[in-house]
Amino acid sequence: MTKTHGVLGLVGICLLIVVLSAAGLASDFVTRLGLDLDGLLLILSSLLMGLLFLGMLAVIAMEQGWIPQRHKKESAAPAPAKPAAPRAAPVKPQSEEAVSVRPGEGK
Repeated sequence: MTKTHGVLGLVGICLLIVVLSAAGLASDFVTRLGLDLDGLLLILSSLLMGLLFLGMLAVIAMEQGWIPQRHKKESAAPAPAKPAAPRAAPVKPQSEEAVSVRPGEGK
């Protein structure tokens, strides 16, 4: 339940920002700011915030399975089998011979 509650909180935040961005775009045209510097800044910042949070909303919806994901068609050829894992070499018994630890004095 807590995971669903957390996801619904994220969805609510994303929807709120998208709605506020749409309201910012609408207010640009209602107040007739138009294409002067203030109007362009309001349009671009509203579009940026709206598209970022709309994209995040789409990602959340795909992860939750609310939007079906498209799967690529698999080819008719079967997938190659995985190669078997290499076997470990058999353990050799330790010999009782003395072994020198000095370099160059071994057999």
